[in-house]
Amino acid sequence: MTFENTENVKDRTDGKTVRFDVTVFTALGERVNVEIQIRDQQDMPERTLYYWSRMFSSSLSSGEAYKLLPPTIFITIVNYPLFPSETDRFHTKFHIREDEEGFLWSDKLEFHLIDLSSFMVQWKKYRRKLKEQNENELPWLMMLSAADAKRKMLDDEILAELEEWALNIEEVREALIEWENLSADKKNRVEYEARLKELRDQLSNLQGYHRKGKEEGIQEGKLKEKKLITLELLKEGLSDEVIAKVTKLNINEIEELKKSL
Repeated sequence: MTFENTENVKDRTDGKTVRFDVTVFTALGERVNVEIQIRDQQDMPERTLYYWSRMFSSSLSSGEAYKLLPPTIFITIVNYPLFPSETDRFHTKFHIREDEEGFLWSDKLEFHLIDLSSFMVQWKKYRRKLKEQNENELPWLMMLSAADAKRKMLDDEILAELEEWALNIEEVREALIEWENLSADKKNRVEYEARLKELRDQLSNLQGYHRKGKEEGIQEGKLKEKKLITLELLKEGLSDEVIAKVTKLNINEIEELKKSL
């Protein structure tokens, strides 16, 4: 995907400034805007429609056919329930559909609403189920939920689990380190550098344990295979000395295996 310059937007004569947070074009020809609102914004549904319409109409140059308008997708991330009486889901998706039969008016419009407050509630209760159902988006939602800006605190439980994700997913590892960088207060730079070193050391240790576990698993598998071969050779009546040469087990280990026959 390619990023658009979101700052190069002029003020309109009606006093409304159109400025988007993160706007990208995808390889599928979609235009996507991502907006994060921490504080409760009044009239958020209407506000989203307004900004979507500005972005959608600006996609078409004078004289171009309407069919050239790209699918325009808005992803709004909030930290409060926008539809508290309608749903407790943390990710909802919206289109314009016919009331009776449910077919689309157009596939050019799509809204996604992600409620981090609902996500936190469900993550703490059903994290195993969420991992199975939302594997791709889960670490990114966790990253957005880990910091409490008002209390200037980090959720250590989420951070620890993020570090486990970072062990196996390179993109998560890079994003987590960059997220720590962006989250650091300049006044607390020394403390941040120490935390970053701790994080990198911890990731390195986790990777080391992971590799060690694999190696130990391989060695354990080889030993198990040797023992199975030994039992078969014992059943065939071969001497302990011959079996020891074939399997590289010592005589005491072979004697122990005889007891299981």
